[in-house]
Parts: sequence; structure tokens; C-alpha cells
Amino acid sequence: MVGIRRAFALLLLGFYVTQFAMTAGLGPDETFAAYLGLALCYGLAFVGLAAEWFWARWFAIGVGNFGSLILLVLIKVGMEPLIAFFGFTHLAIWLLLLGEGMAARYEHSEATAERWNFQEESLILMRRAVKSAGTTLPFLILYALAPQPEGLQLVALALGVGGLWGLVRGRTWGVLALGGAGFIALADGLGWLGVPVTSYLLITPTGSPIIYGPLGGLMAAIFLLMVPLIYGRPMLRYLRASRA
Repeated sequence: MVGIRRAFALLLLGFYVTQFAMTAGLGPDETFAAYLGLALCYGLAFVGLAAEWFWARWFAIGVGNFGSLILLVLIKVGMEPLIAFFGFTHLAIWLLLLGEGMAARYEHSEATAERWNFQEESLILMRRAVKSAGTTLPFLILYALAPQPEGLQLVALALGVGGLWGLVRGRTWGVLALGGAGFIALADGLGWLGVPVTSYLLITPTGSPIIYGPLGGLMAAIFLLMVPLIYGRPMLRYLRASRA
């Protein structure tokens, strides 16, 4: 069933690539960048999953986590069909990609072992970090590319995208870049930077915002700051060993 499950996951990801791209083109100009960014993010998950990049399953699960969190909105607004559809289809992406059989096509494949030669501990750390980054990136896109973004919000997005690239390439600076993006988003969301927060989440097909305020930045910050926490102990252990 691995092939069938992957096909359904790709179908759902492809649907959202098309949906967000169409909304970007047909919606108001001020939401174009946010929806285009989401289309590119889901497109990355789609292409990576189809191409069997070793980290793509983790990233796509993270994207599924992002959409599944939107289900929490139902507690406040009740059973809104569009929000329920968005949340449950993302939950389906998350569930479809679970399991050792699916992992054997990606991080545990022979091609990955031959090319990257990861240790099991490194795979575990990277899996947690990439899932966190996959959950974060849509929040970060909405936070940074919502109407009237501030310069620091764009810096956070650049650090987040660059950090993800560095992370899957096994670069330490990728972890630091993701942590820097998380700190900017946290400081901005809490008002420490003295800049009024104007971002909001835009997830409905009509382009109507359903969550206002700094929540986008705070949600991005939570998952971004998890990455340096995940790598904190191994990095400290390495520094101690190098000094000894």
C-alpha cells in the first residue's frame, strides 16, 4: 500500500499547489505574494516527495502538521466546512506518509545510504528538525508575506528558507539561520521590536483572513526555535570534545 498512500499524498499536495497558485493569480494584489509563496512551498513538498529526496517525506509531514493545526480554529468558530476540509486533508497527508515502509523509500533507502552515509543519530535529529521546519515554513510565509510586510519579517523568511536548505545539506549554519529566524519572529510577535504587527493568516480559498494579529509570527517562532533546541546537545557535545 506504500505506492497507493504516496499517490494520494501527492494528489492532495498537488491540489493545494494548484489552489494556492490560482488564488494568487485571481485574488487581490496584496495577497499575491503570500499565496504564491504557499504554492511554492507545497510545490517543493510535491516535487521532493515525487523525486524521493531523502528529506522530502519529513518535510511533507511537516506541511501536513501545519494544516492540521488549523483544526484548532474549529474550537473557536465551530464547524466551518472550508476550515474543516483544509485541516482534515492535511491530517490525511500526515497519516498517509507514516510508517517504516514509507521511510524505506526515502531516508532508509539504499540510495540515501550510499550517497549520504548518515549515522542513525544524525537521521533522528534531522528528521525532527526538518519536520519542524516543514511545519514552520507555511506559517513563516504567511507571517512575512502578508499585506504590508516589514523588512525584518522578510529577513526572517530569507533566514528560514536558507536555513532549511542548509539543514538538509547537513550544514551547521542552517540550524543557526533557522534559530535566527525564530528569534526575529518571536521578538516581532511579542512587540519587542516596537513595530506594529500587521500580519495575519490567509488560508481560505476566498482569501478571507480567519486569524488576526501576531499569531503567525508566534507559531513560526515556536517551531523554528525547536530546531536549535534539537541540535543543542549534540553541538555542545562536539564543542566540548574539540576543546578536550
